Amino acid sequence: MSSGGHYSGGRTRMGTKIYLNLYDLSPANDYLFPIGFGLHHSGVEVSGSEYSFASGAGVFEQATPREAPGALYRETLELGVFDGGQKEFKVALAEVRHDFGPDDYNLIRKNCNHFANALVWKLLGRQIPAHINRLADMGVCCSCLLPKKMMEQAPVGDPNATSSSSSGFQTFGGGQRNRQSATPTFSGSGARLGGSSTTSTHSTSGEENGGLTSRLMGSHRSLSPRTEDLTDRRDKARKAAIARLERQKEDTQTKTTN
Repeated sequence: MSSGGHYSGGRTRMGTKIYLNLYDLSPANDYLFPIGFGLHHSGVEVSGSEYSFASGAGVFEQATPREAPGALYRETLELGVFDGGQKEFKVALAEVRHDFGPDDYNLIRKNCNHFANALVWKLLGRQIPAHINRLADMGVCCSCLLPKKMMEQAPVGDPNATSSSSSGFQTFGGGQRNRQSATPTFSGSGARLGGSSTTSTHSTSGEENGGLTSRLMGSHRSLSPRTEDLTDRRDKARKAAIARLERQKEDTQTKTTN
């Protein structure tokens, strides 16, 4: 269940409702989201407060849910009802916080979506939807190609902090969705995925900027028959990779449950 408006409280007679607030980190999500991908930030909303994870801050609480700086709010998912009260919730949060310290952030291996998944699992015994962190899961195999600074700094930080770090992302400036003014997601130096060499600078638009995003989005130009065949093969390979990833996650979840 998803909703775009705010709600009053979250406590019911049976327990506390748990929500997942999902944000977009790039205008590319308008194309990626419908096919099960996206560059996302997420936070777990409990009793009117939102909890998330960032480099330098670790786990932090935000008193104004659905207003993460540098990201655009997309939707809220109602995940279930936690049977415990505030005391039990604080115990669960403390246990998860132990694994998500200020220096533990990693864009691919331990990001805000990993934290959300861990907290939701602790509270409800279920995982967040797989598509939310799918790009990070697939990016493990090529994480060595990404700049270290980008890997260790979060695109969305603690809004209560006096200073924030830059992750190498150029994210939204917050507020209402404005695709015209949004800037590309990736910028700066580093190895280009699929390339044979590194370059010291990149253009902020076109193919030179955000090789990962442009490859995922694909080209909207007219394709020749030969290019269409190649695109079909790549699409089949992508679907097969996703299927294998889902099977691996299901096997891991089954082993964990047993």
